Amino acid sequence: MREESERRGLGTALVAGFEAEAASRGAFTVTLGTDDDAGITSLADIDLYADIPRHIAELRDLAHNHPFLFYRKLGFVVTGVMPDANGPGRPDIYMSKPVRRG
Repeated sequence: MREESERRGLGTALVAGFEAEAASRGAFTVTLGTDDDAGITSLADIDLYADIPRHIAELRDLAHNHPFLFYRKLGFVVTGVMPDANGPGRPDIYMSKPVRRG
């Protein structure tokens, strides 16, 4: 997202619209992937296969601007990771959030 668009609520509004649309179509949960193709989280450049749950539990943002922080503020939680999704040491981080209860 462009710097001039940050902190104006556009991203929050887009995610809220996505969640509402998904719920209106019958979804109970939404899941998204946020790449670490720049190596700016603690999940980059390591062997995630050695202990995926521990690495997820210890996830940190090393540059203070990875999108997973934004999604976390909106109530998403990390539900998985795909090691090497974007090349060696460049995982995809999966985050999910309930949008409707049964």
